[in-house]
Amino acid sequence: MEHRRNQDVSMTVEVVEAVSAFENRDPTALPPLHDVVDTDALDAMFEPGRSGGDRECRVAFEFSDSHVTVENGERIVVRTDRATSATGN
Repeated sequence: MEHRRNQDVSMTVEVVEAVSAFENRDPTALPPLHDVVDTDALDAMFEPGRSGGDRECRVAFEFSDSHVTVENGERIVVRTDRATSATGN
């Protein structure tokens, strides 16, 4: 699932909302995001209007039952967690 970021909302809130929608779970039912990523750093890295626009950056991590990739601060991609979907190959 791809999620386009709302620039008026922090990246950490956007990630939680994207994973919540992907997993069809209430955001409060998810584990704390700060257990898997430094949320202050994530927000600072993708702060709207920071350092001139065309920067290329990608951050990926496992959260809840999902694999999350944040691309350039604009797109959040949520997929099934690789660890839970592995077939043993």
